[in-house]
Amino acid sequence: MKSVFLVVYLIYSAVVIIFSFLSKSKEETTESFWTDNRQVGGLRAGLSLSATFMSISWSVAYGIEVFLNYGFGGFFVLSLPWLIVLGIFFIFAPKLRDIPVFSQPELIRRRFGERAATLSAIPILIVFIIWGGAELAVAAKIIGKATDISYLAVLFFSVLVIAIYMSLSGVEAVIVTDVIQYSLIAVFFVILVIAGKNSGVENNSVLVFDLKKINPFFIFLTLIAYLPGWLVETDIWIRLQVTKNGKEARKAMGVAFLNALLFVFLFPMVVAFFVPDTFKSGESAVFYLISLIKNKIILSIVAIGLVAASMSTIDTCLNVAAMTLSYDMKKKKSKKFNIISIWIASLLAALSGIYFDSLKDAFYLSSGIFSTTLFIPVIAAYSKRDFKKGVEAVLLLAPFITILFYILEKYRIIQIPDANGIGYILISSIFSVIIFFTASKISKD
Repeated sequence: MKSVFLVVYLIYSAVVIIFSFLSKSKEETTESFWTDNRQVGGLRAGLSLSATFMSISWSVAYGIEVFLNYGFGGFFVLSLPWLIVLGIFFIFAPKLRDIPVFSQPELIRRRFGERAATLSAIPILIVFIIWGGAELAVAAKIIGKATDISYLAVLFFSVLVIAIYMSLSGVEAVIVTDVIQYSLIAVFFVILVIAGKNSGVENNSVLVFDLKKINPFFIFLTLIAYLPGWLVETDIWIRLQVTKNGKEARKAMGVAFLNALLFVFLFPMVVAFFVPDTFKSGESAVFYLISLIKNKIILSIVAIGLVAASMSTIDTCLNVAAMTLSYDMKKKKSKKFNIISIWIASLLAALSGIYFDSLKDAFYLSSGIFSTTLFIPVIAAYSKRDFKKGVEAVLLLAPFITILFYILEKYRIIQIPDANGIGYILISSIFSVIIFFTASKISKD
């Protein structure tokens, strides 16, 4: 089995590089490298966004894990918040697409000036470097286990492949490979379900909403904590902005919503249903189901799906980080620095993956920083009132406050009962609101 996975891993890596080379536009400009001239169709943009959340770590491993641990309560922890976010974007997609800016720092610059824009770009850069690194670490562990190659070798080879195909055509390479990856991950899920069904195992606890497994307060806190951050997710914003017009933007969000219903909710739940109730780790559950497959051809397809699922989020994280460096933080833009920024982001993500390999930490912390730091400035940008000082104060102080309370909660120095590790977001959000209104009021006095 390991030789099959190794061959498939190498072939797939070569294929995505070739596809990215063939998709390269001859008329590419410095800006279109990141924006694709805002001419992407809704279907392609929607499938690209879908592939991003259909990653090995998120909808596959974590998506299955929440149902194994919380039963049907897992729907309220991951699926419901994500569906609400995509539903909101579906409703407002045409209006958001017609805003004459491409990135979130650009939106903030337009309303609050250069300093606020730079301050908003820094947390975006840091979050996506850490998130990309954690995704790389998880992918390296899983692929390394499947191929019997060392963890570090897989980590650096994977980031090398992604950096190469992103350097060829920027966001177009990400979208092209995402569409390929979407198809492969969808097939991967179907095979897992069939393997599970053939095993004869039925874990009925997955379909039961059990208050002993999940506290309603945790569900409420999850919605309050995650929704603001996910509503300003940069990767969603970019997929929306690259579309041709408002109609295509709405189509993209509709496609993503339907795929979230399938691949963040239904398929993970069904896969979990066919896993023995002794399993609590989504990653272990996936390998258990793969171990049941004996046909080498099907194993090859599974291997491709596994590799695709591992790369689908990493390239998005690196794309956002690199774009933030060259499009939002550098005043003088150039094609050369576009490519340099990709390699800088890739190297930083690889180093981050070595030292910060907990996807749970990356997931919690990134969601927290977006909720406490980026949400208020983005919302304030749509207001006609002058909140410049309040926005700058939040962007400057909120990241440090969020990290502080995250550490305090992680090491049990402070705790909110039944918060399951996300109470720090609620506390930090309260501080952010206080800072925002206090700074805004002081500036007017």
